[in-house]
Amino acid sequence: MIRVLIVDDEKLERVLIRKGFSWEDHGFHIIGEASSGEEALNIIRLEKPDVILTDISMAGMDGLTLSEKIRKIHPQAKIVIITGYREFEYARKAVQLGVEDFLLKPVSMEDLSKVSTKIKADILEEIEKERSIERLKESTLAEQAIILESLLQRVVEDESLQGAAKEKLRASGLYHLTEAHTVWNMRIREQNGATDESRIHTVRELLGNCVDEFMVFQHSSQNLVVIHKSISMEDSLEKARNIHESLNLRMKLYATIGISRVHHGVDELSPAFREAQKALSASVLLGRNRVITFPEYESILLRNEEKREMDWDDFTFSVENHLEEKVMKYIDQYIDFITSSNITDIEYYRMMTMDLISKASSPLYAIGLDLEALYGEDEFYKNIRSIHTVGEMNDFLKESISKIMALHKGRKSKRGRKVVQDALDCISEDLYSPELSLGFVAQKIFANESYLSRVFKKEVGQSFIEYVLKKRIEESIRLLNTTDDKVYEIAEKVGFKDSHYFSLCFKKVTGVTVKEYRRGREDV
Repeated sequence: MIRVLIVDDEKLERVLIRKGFSWEDHGFHIIGEASSGEEALNIIRLEKPDVILTDISMAGMDGLTLSEKIRKIHPQAKIVIITGYREFEYARKAVQLGVEDFLLKPVSMEDLSKVSTKIKADILEEIEKERSIERLKESTLAEQAIILESLLQRVVEDESLQGAAKEKLRASGLYHLTEAHTVWNMRIREQNGATDESRIHTVRELLGNCVDEFMVFQHSSQNLVVIHKSISMEDSLEKARNIHESLNLRMKLYATIGISRVHHGVDELSPAFREAQKALSASVLLGRNRVITFPEYESILLRNEEKREMDWDDFTFSVENHLEEKVMKYIDQYIDFITSSNITDIEYYRMMTMDLISKASSPLYAIGLDLEALYGEDEFYKNIRSIHTVGEMNDFLKESISKIMALHKGRKSKRGRKVVQDALDCISEDLYSPELSLGFVAQKIFANESYLSRVFKKEVGQSFIEYVLKKRIEESIRLLNTTDDKVYEIAEKVGFKDSHYFSLCFKKVTGVTVKEYRRGREDV
């Protein structure tokens, strides 16, 4: 209901206006009456009416003075002046004050109906514009969030992107979160062993309730990565354990969480992420469905204080580019080192196996795969637990890393293209559905949303939103050229719930409004 205030120092006039027109039937609600300007201002401050009908000639404060004061305290209000004057000077001043319309005394109910109908239409149009702007803002914010999430995912893998990350984080008001932070790598599973994508949003909400300041995004490995602002590892550990307990008890989810040490600045996001990955990998020895810190991971490796360092960058490069002979030499060197260390601890063998496979599998994350692609999660950990000798360790490493190279070689080049093609097919099928969105398509083709956003832009040369918008506007142009459909009908046909938003998008793509386009076609 549109809320109306009647202001007149003559009671009879107020009664005639209230009783003479069926306000409720036309979508209006009279919130009150005022017999003076001062009384009206008090009501306006409290009630904020949408429409104010005021007599121009009142004792004390006249209608024009009241209108001037209303503009200062409630500028959104629609003001209608009721007057017996026809002088130009009054009309000119009223227009300067932004008065919507005039009603001449004695007030005709026909005139009152016309004025109220016009004002109602204006108010509803303004409300719809505001809603459209809000929807546009939400859409823009959602796209910015996708861009930031995609960038963070790449930053934790590639330290060369830190400069771009700094600028994006500053623009988003999130840069301060990285000044002192830990990174968490969270593997979430249903208690029956399956991953439930629908729980990701719920987990995000849980983080919001338990953690003061954080960023979270879904990694291409399907794990959640949390950047937690924290000056102490103890604080992060306590928060992570609280979340772990809530996931287990309240949501019936298994969660294995690896936590890095405290790091400082965007430059250390990537090292912190690698620490969280390593802490998570220690679950093969320490057990899953628990919180594991990087120092716990280190304590296992430090059993051999003279652990030989390999050129890990070259090793992962060789795996990624399928340099099989070089990779096998690295594995042989690794095994020789383990053998010469004279350590016979079975758990140490398993930890070192997991450590090397974790490093070898890191290139898979960039194409949306992880260790589970080798055997399945349960089978993989079962195979790790079956290692008892250096020989078994050697065999398993060569078998697994060969599979990683084959997966990477076979899917790196074509997986992105296949995912994009599947997405394009889905878009073509559902192009005019109002439900079409990046999340809708990702779910339908069983792809990670952030990964799809990234590879779609790379392969198509446009963002998902830009591509869909262009296709819909192209279809709307065809309909404008071949039919006499109204604008709102065309908007609905091409997938827009709101005709005003459609008009905004049409001008954004074509450079002209729908009316200008149609007029130009008619002129031709």
